[in-house]
Amino acid sequence: MITKITAGLLAVTLLAACETTTTTQRTTLREMNAARLASTDTTSATEPPAPAEGPEDIPGEGPRDPQKNPALIPSPLLRANAAGGL
Repeated sequence: MITKITAGLLAVTLLAACETTTTTQRTTLREMNAARLASTDTTSATEPPAPAEGPEDIPGEGPRDPQKNPALIPSPLLRANAAGGL
């Protein structure tokens, strides 16, 4: 008898719980991006645009003269290692 009452109460509880929940509408990533981009005001000057990077902004290779560019000279460890391999 107790089992029947418990089963009945459980069924009523589950039925009531299923009826009260509502499903939410899921938005896709494309819809979220479209809404975000539509809400962005591109005419406001709140943030300056990023500077353009042109060929003059990229540093060159540097001079080929070892006196002016000491990075061209190999380190002592590298020279000793290269000489020891012969």
